[in-house]
Amino acid sequence: MGNFIKKSLENGEEIKYEGRLHWSSIWRYIFCSWLMVLGGLAAAGVCYYYNQTDAYMYAGLAVAVLGLIIGIIGRIVRTRSEFAITSTRFVQKDGIFNIKMTEIPLHRIETVNYYQTFWQRMLGTGCVELVGSGGTSHQVHCIEHPMQVRKMVLSAINASTVNSVLSSTPTPASVPQPEATAQAPSAETQPS
Repeated sequence: MGNFIKKSLENGEEIKYEGRLHWSSIWRYIFCSWLMVLGGLAAAGVCYYYNQTDAYMYAGLAVAVLGLIIGIIGRIVRTRSEFAITSTRFVQKDGIFNIKMTEIPLHRIETVNYYQTFWQRMLGTGCVELVGSGGTSHQVHCIEHPMQVRKMVLSAINASTVNSVLSSTPTPASVPQPEATAQAPSAETQPS
């Protein structure tokens, strides 16, 4: 995971956190896959038991194989969707053939919201919403450990802010020193 995002890193940028979608994000694929596999195998078994024509048995096996293919497609969809928090931005990549990449600079994020229903809490998933300057928002749904993701985004924002403040303050070597215009009194001018 993370190959596409790692390739898009800029010079000096490092990944602070890599996240992934929760398995519940592909529940439709899982449900259809199990339904088709079990239904197809049951149909093939019934056809075999009652000595029905081979065409029905092969049709049941074909449905079971199609169910496995749907399950594999769901797994690929989950693994090919990725997001990461880097030292300078939030990056999300979705898609297998058609790729959609969303980038939000950390200094543009104003608020990080966190949503989790009762069932999502039971499953360990949730939603994180990043609200940027100007009121634009980006939501990442069905992610693993959403509270941890929220904390990592906030800590990356704070670290980015501290680094930008430190880089903008002048260093002691660049601060001009006042010139000494008054000279120390010599021994002749001092009263005895």
